Amino acid sequence: MNDQHLEPLRHHPEGRALRAEVDLARVARNLDRIQAASGGRAVWGVVKANAYGHGAVPVARALEGAGVHGLAVSSLEEGLELRQGGVRCPILVLGGLRPEALPAASASGLTVALVGPEHLGTYAQVLASHPLKLHLKLDTGMGRFGLLPSELGECLPELRQLAPWIEGAMGHFATADDPDQGFAQRQRRVFEGCLAQLAEAGIHPAQRHHANSDACLRRLLDEDTHVRPGLALYGLSNVAEGQALGLEPALALVAEVARVKTVPAGTTVGYGRTFVAPQPMQIATLACGYADGYRRDLGNRAVVGFRGRTFPVVGRVSMDYLTVALPQAEPVAPGDPMTLFSSDGGSPHSIERLAQLLGTIPYELTCALHRRISRRFFP
Repeated sequence: MNDQHLEPLRHHPEGRALRAEVDLARVARNLDRIQAASGGRAVWGVVKANAYGHGAVPVARALEGAGVHGLAVSSLEEGLELRQGGVRCPILVLGGLRPEALPAASASGLTVALVGPEHLGTYAQVLASHPLKLHLKLDTGMGRFGLLPSELGECLPELRQLAPWIEGAMGHFATADDPDQGFAQRQRRVFEGCLAQLAEAGIHPAQRHHANSDACLRRLLDEDTHVRPGLALYGLSNVAEGQALGLEPALALVAEVARVKTVPAGTTVGYGRTFVAPQPMQIATLACGYADGYRRDLGNRAVVGFRGRTFPVVGRVSMDYLTVALPQAEPVAPGDPMTLFSSDGGSPHSIERLAQLLGTIPYELTCALHRRISRRFFP
C-alpha cells in the first residue's frame, strides 16, 4: 500500500491506534501464481500461526473462495478456529494429535497428520468410531516429526490397520532455499523409497506432498499430487524465483502518531539514551512496540514511510511505543498514519528488507504480529 494515500486510523478509545492492512486479493493472486508454477497441482495452503500473522479466518476464507484444495494448520485449536469461522474446505492439522483429541477432530471434519510411531494401535481403535482422514508424515531429513525410514518397516502391520483412513503421505524439505539442491534431491529419494515400501505393503496414499513454498517456486515437485506453500501465499519468499513469479506482499503495518514534539540539539531519546539529536528536530511517538511484534533491535536501524518519504526510527523500541525523527519543517501531527511494514517489496521498510537487516526471515516478522493489533481486510 502506498503510504501517501493511507486512510486515517480510527482513534482507539484508549489512545492507541495500530493496524495491519491485509490485501486478500493479493493473497488470491499469489495462490494462482503458485499453482501455475506448480504445474496446476492442488494446493494445501498453510495458514498456521494466524495465517503467518495476517489473520487466519479472513485469509482462509479468501483462499477457499479462490479455489484452494485445503488449508493446513499446526494444532487442533487452529483447525477448530477455522471451522467456527465458517471454513468448509479440508483442513489438515500438521502437528498431529494425541488419541484423546481425535474425537473432536473427527466431529469437525479435520484431517490429521500421523507424525510418529507412537499411538498407532490406539489410533486404529479410536478411528473405528471417530473416523477421519490421515496424512502419514515421513521424516526424509528434516529431523522433527515423521516416521524415519528405519522405523517404517516395523510399523507396517499397524499402518495396514490404518490404511482405510490414510489419504496422503507427506514430507518436508529442510533446504529448499539452498542453491545446492543435493540434500533436497536426497530427501526426494528417501520419500520415493518410503512410498515404494508402503506400496509393497498394500498402502497407496492418494495424495503425496513434499513441497513447501521454496520447493514450489524452484519446482522440486517430481510426482507429487499436491503442494503445501505457506510464506509465498503472502507474497514473501526466500528465493529469487519468488520475485520472478511476481508474488505480491499482502500486509502493511500502519501506526498512528500519538504525539509530536520539537526538541533541541542534544536531546536524548528512549531507554539507554542511544539516540542524541544532532540538531533541532521533531520526534514523533508511534503507538507500536515490541509487545506488538515490532522488533526491539530495529531501533536506530529501521525507517518508516510517511507521505511518500522515509524517516528513521530513533532510540530503542520500547514495549508499546517507538520514536521517529523528522525535520522541523516536515508537517506532521498526532493521528497521522505512518507505515512500519510496507507492502511494496522494493521499499526499504518492506518485510523482506527488514528481515534482511535483522539477519532473519520474513516469517519471524509477520508471525510475531500480536493479535492485539487490529486488522483491516480488503477488498
